Amino acid sequence: MLFLSDFVDITRLEPGTKDIVNVFIESEKGSKSYYKYDPKTGLFNLNKLLKLPFTGSFGFVPKTHHIDANTMDVIILASDSIKQGIVVQARPIGIVRLKAPIPDEVLIAVSLADGEYKNVKDISDIDEETMKNLKSFLEEFKELKVDNVLDSQHAKNSVRRSIELYQRSRME
Repeated sequence: MLFLSDFVDITRLEPGTKDIVNVFIESEKGSKSYYKYDPKTGLFNLNKLLKLPFTGSFGFVPKTHHIDANTMDVIILASDSIKQGIVVQARPIGIVRLKAPIPDEVLIAVSLADGEYKNVKDISDIDEETMKNLKSFLEEFKELKVDNVLDSQHAKNSVRRSIELYQRSRME
């Protein structure tokens, strides 16, 4: 049996920068299955079956610690589904913040390889219908209510802070 870890050493994957992040895809757009990557085994474990399908490909930015002490979650908006286990270079365009004792934030980004999204620079560039679907999905997926939608500048600052938090944790 072959495992993703036989081909990809995710520990070598860098997060990118505040302007362009590397996103490791765990679950594909359109799927109702939420998979979580286990770096110890190199396998994707089925974590949860959802009522609503993913509105974009879902993954994380490696070597980040977000405010909830986990890697930074990302939904990539794209014209097509991006396969599980793929690394995507993406432009942060916003943050969806969910209400919780420690706020849960999901970075919203667009793939640099997707020509349909080349002019999308900020969350305000996303149409109302897509935003409505994205918020509904995140509320169901995270089992939390959307508190706020924040712009690309906030998203870039959040990426920068997440990279810095990870680097500081490695020094301790």
